[in-house]
Amino acid sequence: MPSLNVVMIVKNEAACLADCLSSIQPIADAIVIGDTGSTDDTISIARSFGAEVFEVEWRDDFAYARNCVLARAQGDWLLHMDADEVVDPDGASAIRALVDADGHGAQGIWTYLANYCDKPSYWRWTPAPPDDPFARGYAGSMRVPLVRLFKNGLGIEYREAVHENLGASLGEIGAALRDSSITIHHYGFDSDTKRSEEKMRYYLELAQAKVKTHPDDAKAWFDLAAAATICDETGLAEESAVKALALDPGYLDAAYALCGARIQALDYAGAEAALEGIVLQGDTPPHFAAVLGTLATVKGDYDSALEWLGKAIDTDPKNILAYGFRARAHDQMGNTALAKDDIARARAIAPSLEEYQNRERAMTLREEGEEHFSDGDHVKALATFVAALEADPEDPILHNNAGVTLNRLCHTEDALASFSRALKLAPCMPLALSNYEALHSDPSRQE
Repeated sequence: MPSLNVVMIVKNEAACLADCLSSIQPIADAIVIGDTGSTDDTISIARSFGAEVFEVEWRDDFAYARNCVLARAQGDWLLHMDADEVVDPDGASAIRALVDADGHGAQGIWTYLANYCDKPSYWRWTPAPPDDPFARGYAGSMRVPLVRLFKNGLGIEYREAVHENLGASLGEIGAALRDSSITIHHYGFDSDTKRSEEKMRYYLELAQAKVKTHPDDAKAWFDLAAAATICDETGLAEESAVKALALDPGYLDAAYALCGARIQALDYAGAEAALEGIVLQGDTPPHFAAVLGTLATVKGDYDSALEWLGKAIDTDPKNILAYGFRARAHDQMGNTALAKDDIARARAIAPSLEEYQNRERAMTLREEGEEHFSDGDHVKALATFVAALEADPEDPILHNNAGVTLNRLCHTEDALASFSRALKLAPCMPLALSNYEALHSDPSRQE
């Protein structure tokens, strides 16, 4: 019967390693771990599970480190795991069954890496069932297909110093690949903010080095764009995504990254242009349609906005991003009830997401503030609008309402600043435009 080795590289993973090893120990004939310099209890935890642990020199190259582990592994089949990942019992059984059947003739097995996070704007993000124990409180994940289970002894190896993968070597040997529904659950969004920032900065440095050695590799440029985006290097993200698309015009990930970078820079026309090539191909992914809907809202083209957002929802009824964007469009059109309905739908899809809880609360507070304003209690109205903005700082109507109230309280400069913030979020919003212009020419004419 074929044997299975789990292969890993680790460094200071004491907080999560036991959970990972517990999930795969029942199916593994051996666990081979390369340690790249741990100073915590990582090594002792690994050995308590019977793992073979050896030291790997760190050379700023993930592929090199992983290949050192592959060279030590003796199993017929290898399963790549990271310390912040687990396999659920069904997935573990499926892995063992595939190994026992020697891959049914395949040399590599496609699995899905579920990267859990609370970022529905991320490309490929899908909601998790609210009762899914493996979501561990996260609202959803980005599911990425990867070959993580593969046959040993065929020359299969990792390439690339960061975002290392088996793709090139699998292609070189003409490996037969088999699909599966196996999910590896990944909890890589570190709750330790400082550690997470340091890690992403390090990945950014590696990505920058990678494009110097692989200047004609579209994926290398996309990886740099992704790392730059996370590190708030918007200009670098845009430049890198443009280079990726120049090398591969149909690269969906790069187009989405370019669009996001231009939205961050408030270049809405450029953001729309970033998706044009994909739209012309005729099959617009739901996340793309949702973003095109919000860009139409920014332009004040509400008919187009509702059309795009409707397409996104028709294609993917659980596209929470589209519901959130459509709520903005309805709200700016004065259809508050429809906006509330869409926020309620978003909450039903991902109840744990704070963003939509906060937006629902902000809309309630906004209505309370409007009642206080109508009653002539401008001080209370302003306090209520400020509380609402703390919950939803991206609501242009709230910024406009705050501006109106501030002007009534004779805080003209603060009122102008509020109208400016409203227009930054919704440049074509008629009421904010007229209020801003009126306050410039004659403060008493502001509505």
